[in-house]
Amino acid sequence: MKQASINFFKSMYGQLFLGLFILDIVTKQWAAITRVNLAIIPSFFYLSYSRNTGAAWSILAGNQGILAIISLSVGVGFGYYYLKNYNKFSFYNHLGISLFLSGTWGNFIDRAFFPEGVIDFLSFRFGSYIFPTFNVADSALTIGVIILFVASLFEKRAS
Repeated sequence: MKQASINFFKSMYGQLFLGLFILDIVTKQWAAITRVNLAIIPSFFYLSYSRNTGAAWSILAGNQGILAIISLSVGVGFGYYYLKNYNKFSFYNHLGISLFLSGTWGNFIDRAFFPEGVIDFLSFRFGSYIFPTFNVADSALTIGVIILFVASLFEKRAS
């Protein structure tokens, strides 16, 4: 497993993980310091600082401790499983898992260390509908899950 860890962090997957993890932390801190509220594309895309004490769509709002424990458990458990089976994964599995883990760990940092909640700042509006504000970690996690889901569909068909 030690060798798998070394291989991971030397690979493009490990660099993607670290890059997105760092980008998430830096952009969240920037949003918090500036309290950004800026229309990038008026009536569509905004940078708008907010805090979320829940998970996606504010599920379990106000339960930072529980969500931090869940994030930590998923991050450690999935990370362990990934490294233990590192050589068995396809390109798309590596890609999806790297994205998923960077998002999981990025939001864990906020949940564990900032009682005000996870920092969100990316906001989209579609007519009168305002999509829930999110961050880089949320994006990475969601895209990672989609990649893993699609990869699992195609891998099952191939076998």
